[in-house]
Formats: sequence, C-alpha cells, structure tokens
Amino acid sequence: MVKKITLFQLIALSIAFYGSIRNIPTVASVGWAGIFYMVCAAIFFAIPISLVAAELATGWPQEGGPQVWVKAALGPKWAFVTSWLLWVQMFFGMVMVSTAFAAMIPYIINRPDLANNNTFIVITVIITYWIITLLNFKAHFGKLISTWGAVIGIYIPAILLIVLGLWYSFKIGNVNLGPLNMDTLIPNLNSLDKFSFFAGICFIFAGLEIASVHANDIDNPKRNYPIAVFVTIFLMVIFNLIAALTEANAIPADKINLAVIIQPFQIYFNALGIPWMTNILALMIAFGVFAQLNAWVLGPSKAMIKVAEEGLLPPIFQKRNKDNIPVTFVIIQATVITLVTLLYVVVPEINTGFIMILMLTTILYCVVYVLILLAEIILKYKMPEVHRSTPVPGGKIGMWITVILAFIGVITTIIVSIIPNSDIPEDLHTASILIQVLGTIILVILPLIIFKYKKPTWKKGDVLNEQQ
Repeated sequence: MVKKITLFQLIALSIAFYGSIRNIPTVASVGWAGIFYMVCAAIFFAIPISLVAAELATGWPQEGGPQVWVKAALGPKWAFVTSWLLWVQMFFGMVMVSTAFAAMIPYIINRPDLANNNTFIVITVIITYWIITLLNFKAHFGKLISTWGAVIGIYIPAILLIVLGLWYSFKIGNVNLGPLNMDTLIPNLNSLDKFSFFAGICFIFAGLEIASVHANDIDNPKRNYPIAVFVTIFLMVIFNLIAALTEANAIPADKINLAVIIQPFQIYFNALGIPWMTNILALMIAFGVFAQLNAWVLGPSKAMIKVAEEGLLPPIFQKRNKDNIPVTFVIIQATVITLVTLLYVVVPEINTGFIMILMLTTILYCVVYVLILLAEIILKYKMPEVHRSTPVPGGKIGMWITVILAFIGVITTIIVSIIPNSDIPEDLHTASILIQVLGTIILVILPLIIFKYKKPTWKKGDVLNEQQ
C-alpha cells in the first residue's frame, strides 16, 4: 500500500516547489502597493486556478496535465496549442532566469557595475545556456546538482533575505517606504502603467497547477487539498511581502534592479561590516539558479517530443540521442533563447528588456489558463460522471464563482501586460506593445497552422514503417 502524503507534507512540498527569491525585486519596486497586488493575485489568480487544477488533475490524472484536460474538453487541436504554449513560454522564462544568473557573476568577481552592462549580460546568458544545453545531452547530469542547488541557492538565501531584511529595517527605521495609507496601499487605477506590475506579481504563482498532480496522493483530498492551497498561498504571500517590503525600505524604488536578486544582500552585509559575504551569497544564488535552469532544460522538451510522436510535428522533431534526450527540441530551445537574449542589445536598460520578456511570458501562460478554465466549465457539464476526488468546493455554483474569479484575474493580467509600465521609456512604448501583441498572436496561430497541415505519416509508427 502506497503511503499517503500528509497535509503538512503537501504544504511543505508546494512551498519548496514555488519558493523563490527571483521575483522579490518586482514586488519591492511597487512599495506598499505590493500588499494590494499580492492579495489580488492570490484571490483572482492563485487560489481559484489551484482549485480548478486540482479538480481536473484528480478527474484526469494521466501524465500530461493541462494538455490532457484541454484535450478531453476541447479536442486535440487545442491540446496541441496548450502543449505548444507551455513549451514556448519557457523560452522567455529561461531568458529571465538566465539573466538572474548572469547578474550574479559581477558580484562574485567584485564588479557590480557589470550587472547593468547589456553586452556582459547577453554574452554570459548565451554562453551559460549553451553550456547547460550541451551538458544535458547526458541524461544523468541533472540529478547531480538539482537537490543541492535548491538548498544552497534557494532555501538558505530566502531565509537570510527575510531575517536580514527585518533586522535592517528595525535598524534604520522607515527610510524609503514612506507612510502606509490608502494612497500608498491602493495604486492609482487611473494610471494603468503602474497597474501593469500586477501581471509581474501574478507570474510568481505561474505554474502552480503542477502541484495538483499530488492531489490524488493526499489523505482525505476533498478536505485537505483546499486547506493546503490556502495555507501554501498565504505563506507565499507573507514571505514575498516581508522580503519585498524590507528590500523596498532599503533601496529607493527607482534604484531597484529587477534582474539583480543580490542587490539588497549587498546593503545588508555592508551594514553588518561583512561585505565579502555578498560574493559568497552571489555564488550560492548563482549555483541555485544554474540548478533551476538545468532542471528546466529537458522538462518542456520531453513533453513536446511525446506530442511530436503522436504525429503533430514532423519526424525531425522526434529525434532522440542514445541517452533518450529529445535533441531537436533542446537545440531549438537554445537557439531561440539566444535570439530572445539579443533583445538586451537593442534595449538600453536591463530593467526594460527584463520587463518586456516577463510580460510576454505572462501573457502566453495566461492563454493556457484561459484554456484550462474553459476545460473546467465544459467537463463539469460534459462529463459529470467522472469522479473527481478533489472537486472545487460548492458544487456547480462554487465552480462558477471560482472560474469567474480566475477569469477576472487572467484577463486583467493579459490586458495590463500589454500596457507599457512606468519602467519602460516612452520612446519604447510602441515597441513594447508590438512585442506583446504580435508575439502572442504569432505564437498562438503557429500551432494552429501546424495542426491544420499535419500529415498522417508524421506519426511515429508510420515513420518507422516507411523507413523499413
């Protein structure tokens, strides 16, 4: 008999999966308004999508997650679009993570000025990602660093960020945050450029539907899974807010570098009289980010090669090496990531390029969430007989309330992602809008075109028969 996961274990597992300090500067950059954004992100994004994903995952537990749910509700065409978008959004997500890695190197070598040097960042990102790609052609490589990377580069820095942030804030008092009142807590909704930070904060919770795969493995899932969702998201909101508000107090808002996680640590360690610790922690964080990047290289590609073998992509996409690595997908990833990274060459500020990439990634993920929410509605009525061990609480009325909340959050996130925020110079507003709109349209239409013109001979079995 397989031992069930306890409620505490599921909460710990979820926090370990989502816990990251990579997005803290984004929350810090809006000061007290971060409270408003985080609460809205939880109510209109994280909680409802988690509950919907749990119901779908326990009703359709087959490997594949979102694409399986969408296929059951909307058919293979939109399942392919879902798989495709989950793959291509990783290109932009990995550029962001690679940028965070590249921004650590200057602090390791005592050259913090290089963290804002576009050329240095571009070269470092491209070299790093190609090294990780080549190393992953040997399947065993990833297992060697993932666990230690998480402990050394994510958990220890996260605890230090909160402890040191609180200590520094008590030491210096309220310097940069200013007073907490309705004007500082609630952003000016007439100024949509500020409200666009909501999209970046929602991105903290992107991917949370993956935790739903554990819903069937928990004791009393109908009761315990919703509790785990609420507790996990509550703890994540508290952690992010403490870390972000203490950083916002330590650094003026216009000086916060969204891609440089180490920035507040430098201030804290200097205040403690141990500036050399900045170098050590930068090395630790760089190792953690490297491990995270390494874990992401193969995941999306392994999912996509299964799609290719079903006959939805030409045979060249089905190529594997002797270690069973999906060669074509991995090479395409590295190539596209290289091209996307070159955006930093034409955009003068690292913050500006980082935000543009973040917004496009968020929009693509939100399109997937729209498909997941539609799948929830359709399957609730189309296949009511399918047992869901973790249904959305409240029956069909509860489902509609949950889905409407999620739709409000997802659609709002898409809209505000398109609007250039205050960190993007006016002369780049048009370029930013074009990147978001055209990028989304092209990347959604492309899989629809591929699906329309797919050939029966693309299916793996048919390819092998032809070769024989």
